[in-house]
Amino acid sequence: MPLAITNENKSIKKELVENDLDVVSVIDYLNALACKQFKASTKATARLVKGRFSEGYTVADCNMVFDTEAKKWLDNPHWQKYLRPSTLFNATNSENYLEESRASDLPDNSSPKPLELDFSEGEE
Repeated sequence: MPLAITNENKSIKKELVENDLDVVSVIDYLNALACKQFKASTKATARLVKGRFSEGYTVADCNMVFDTEAKKWLDNPHWQKYLRPSTLFNATNSENYLEESRASDLPDNSSPKPLELDFSEGEE
């Protein structure tokens, strides 16, 4: 028999739904990007995503990881199978993926500009 509808039960249900909206948002973004059909309602998927949220990750962090990994993996048949929650949200991998995506957002300063000397002016 279901619980009686009370203000307390409404509050609990509302909190659960609001927490899950972030999970749904993250999984929807992954599905759209990778042309997949993962379900945010799956306990394993929700547990993985919520685990990263509990470590301080945000929806934007997750989406940034998806963008970075999709650029590398989406066009490669061997690697595209790893565009999945169990890989991207695994506690041992997720920090590495996030740091990699943050590094890829930095401007490319890897090659220094060549030194240019101007001898046309001379000394004063």
